[in-house]
Amino acid sequence: MKNLITTSVLFVAIVITSYSLSSCAKTDTSMDKPKEEQAIGQWSINRIQLRLYYNNVFAKDTILQAKSLPKNFVQFDSPSGFQYCFSSTTIDAGTYQWKGADSLIATTPSKIYRWKMLTLTDVLFTVMSTSTNDPAFPGAKVETYQTFVR
Repeated sequence: MKNLITTSVLFVAIVITSYSLSSCAKTDTSMDKPKEEQAIGQWSINRIQLRLYYNNVFAKDTILQAKSLPKNFVQFDSPSGFQYCFSSTTIDAGTYQWKGADSLIATTPSKIYRWKMLTLTDVLFTVMSTSTNDPAFPGAKVETYQTFVR
């Protein structure tokens, strides 16, 4: 009889614990939306990381220091409005479009941003781009990873 009570109490405790843990978790619905809809809005630029390669040999990994002048952000407006501002008092404004499953191209009068989407959720958006003609790093292949957050 004592064994039956102990087993019953243990079973009830497990059921109550599993119910309370699962009911508190928020369901991630970001996969239910298309990328074109998820990206809409303003994102804070959290981090920009550069990886430098010379002659296909990794040379350096660095994170750019951000200056909030007044704010570091990227914004995607529906259907194709684009704004980008990082450590600058001026805003790059133009248009953007999605190409294929994971390519995002934004065109402004001063620059063309060509990004490959790595991650896109309701609160995190990561992209990367590759360049071989960055004037700041002559002769280097530069991989740029950017992390945007809401």
